[in-house]
Amino acid sequence: MKNRFTKIVWVLLGIFTVGAATTAAANGDSRDSIPQSAYTHGYPYPFALGVHMGTTGVGVHLYQPLGQQFGLRVGVSYMPFATDIVGTYSGYATRSDIRAKSGNASLTFGWTPFAKNGGFFRSFNVQAGGAYFFKLDGELTTRLRDPYKYGEIDVHPEKVGTITTKVDWKKTVNPYAGIGWSNIVIDSRFSMHVDLGCYYLSKPRVSMEATGLLEENVNNAPIIERNIKNYRYLPRIEFGFSYRFW
Repeated sequence: MKNRFTKIVWVLLGIFTVGAATTAAANGDSRDSIPQSAYTHGYPYPFALGVHMGTTGVGVHLYQPLGQQFGLRVGVSYMPFATDIVGTYSGYATRSDIRAKSGNASLTFGWTPFAKNGGFFRSFNVQAGGAYFFKLDGELTTRLRDPYKYGEIDVHPEKVGTITTKVDWKKTVNPYAGIGWSNIVIDSRFSMHVDLGCYYLSKPRVSMEATGLLEENVNNAPIIERNIKNYRYLPRIEFGFSYRFW
């Protein structure tokens, strides 16, 4: 699967590189022949390479213009996440270790309706596309925070046992829709973008493992899966910076 994914990414990069060169040759575009003002007021956004970070991770991207009001962005993002939380389970104080990972390759199509105008909305665009999530899962390991009283005996939390709950989403292409501001010019070479949107994911799957006195809790896996079956919307808030080649 990793080899196949790598090949897909390299093919996409090749297509965009060739497409950028072809567009420039066909239009006779160059830094010397096009006034700088054209890049900030309506001219097709130039081919660019950049980095980004957001709610779905950090990564790299390529942007390819498709005329004056349209463009494509291909990117790869990855995000590891870890934290600890305290809570309650069946009336007992608990401590949980949470570990999650997200990785995707995305392709987004953008339409910039006001590209010919000046002002704040010149860079505003409407986006549609999708991402292949080659990694999207999480693991929650829960144990008692305090000793468990069994009559007059205090049982240490480690001896009571742990519950490990795993949640994952199918490795598949998930559709995306959103809005944003692209090609916000910083100077003659650098620009930035802001994206606000959401992915629609497949149904999550839940599995559980338990040890010690908590072993019977694995029977709750179907209940948890049913309770989170509608957790299929993944918000995407992203900021990125790009280097423009032309």
